[in-house]
Amino acid sequence: MSTTERQQLEDKILAKRQQIDFERTNLEESIAFAPENRENPEVMEETKNFDDPAQNVVESAEMRSLRAAEQELQDLLFQLEALREQ
Repeated sequence: MSTTERQQLEDKILAKRQQIDFERTNLEESIAFAPENRENPEVMEETKNFDDPAQNVVESAEMRSLRAAEQELQDLLFQLEALREQ
């Protein structure tokens, strides 16, 4: 790979890291500000969901998107490592 290709790969890695950071922040905020987390646990009807894991609050599509982005980042990092070994 040429220097230009290596730079493009490093740019892709940086962009993917920024995407993951952005998505992770959005998920954390979704969890923190979800209506389920603001319910009054003293009310019997609401207590049945009070101890549910936070992941239940977040859409599974958002979690899948984050995991896919993390996997893409790993693939890019492996490509860069292979380039360095050449």
